[in-house]
Amino acid sequence: MNNKDLKILKAINTLSPTSFVTAIGVNDIIKFDSKYLGDRLMVMKKSGHIDIVSREFISSMTLPNFIAKVKLTDLGRKALKE
Repeated sequence: MNNKDLKILKAINTLSPTSFVTAIGVNDIIKFDSKYLGDRLMVMKKSGHIDIVSREFISSMTLPNFIAKVKLTDLGRKALKE
């Protein structure tokens, strides 16, 4: 996990520490390239730090890789505390 990953976790936590939030809302806070953010979110899901909800189609409320919502897991919240 690098500083950019922590920045993503902090943005998710800012929007809601326990519920799903929009990936677009997270990107409104951190201002990353949307493709890059989607790629990082997929890596963070594999590492167990977040959960993801994806859609079957791209819309104005999804990232280019179909990610619509994200949520911190217990591991993600723990990483913020360290």
